[in-house]
Amino acid sequence: MIDLPIFSENKEFEFLIQPRSETYTDGLAEDIVDHGCTAPIKVWENYIIDGHLRYEICQKWEVPFQIETLSFRNENEALSYLCEQQLKRDDLTREYQRYLLGRQFRADMEIATCRYMEEHPEQELNSYGQVSQKYVKKYEVAEKIGIKHNLCSTTIIKYDIYARSIDGIRSFEPEVALKILSGELRVSHENMIELARLPREDIRGLKQLLAETGIDRIGYSQLRHELQWKRIPTGQPCSKTIRQRKKDSEAKIKQMPTHDPNAELSSLGYTVPSWIKIINRSMELTDFPSTSKAARNNLKPPLISLSRKIDKLLALLEEENYNGK
Repeated sequence: MIDLPIFSENKEFEFLIQPRSETYTDGLAEDIVDHGCTAPIKVWENYIIDGHLRYEICQKWEVPFQIETLSFRNENEALSYLCEQQLKRDDLTREYQRYLLGRQFRADMEIATCRYMEEHPEQELNSYGQVSQKYVKKYEVAEKIGIKHNLCSTTIIKYDIYARSIDGIRSFEPEVALKILSGELRVSHENMIELARLPREDIRGLKQLLAETGIDRIGYSQLRHELQWKRIPTGQPCSKTIRQRKKDSEAKIKQMPTHDPNAELSSLGYTVPSWIKIINRSMELTDFPSTSKAARNNLKPPLISLSRKIDKLLALLEEENYNGK
């Protein structure tokens, strides 16, 4: 029995690797068993960076292999390298390509920030705990990645938001994230952002929906509806479903719920946090010195209008003499 080395597990690295097809895996296994493992397993800090599948095959069939030790200063450098290597594959789904580009951009931003702070230890972080974009320009970092893939810098930054959404879903349900990245479940970029904002129980509910049905594409509004009613679209409803809906409808008519005077304010209370999140994200991701005067001027009127509406609403909320309440 051959004594093969054992490497540490890194879920973050492993998630960056799109699973190979069964045909590819079988072919590679046959080649390694017949001719040996000719390509070295690339390792950093006892983590496999390149060669996960070859290593699994060598373990299974007790095939010896060579190890190439890579040198990185930190995990972000290793992650960026791994993304770059994976992006060379010709079998990536469109979703995995977007995700890898977003993750590489995030890692490269961290690398650039770290290097700047090492060179300028006197520099203080901004109010967000980050290096000011005056010093580490995200569009320059994104452009370096985009040039290799014939993409503009804004597209790379957009993929960073996509990757963050995937990671948000993965933190609750990794299987759902993998279904999206593999293309089994198709979700638009806009719906991805909204999907990532769903409560944990709803994302877990989505996993159950996917397990119980063959749906492969769903929009955010449809998703919210199906999760709310725990019902899966299957075409024409059966007679039992029709009768139940009629019964529910008649019951609602008979009940005639009373008007809730707090309904609109409660609804607004649930909506405002999402506005705050969007504004915070815009301030965090926007390189303001690089924006055009026209773009800034176009945004000012609606923001001023919103500010006035907020002031007016606050004044109404401060009123104390509403029927003595």
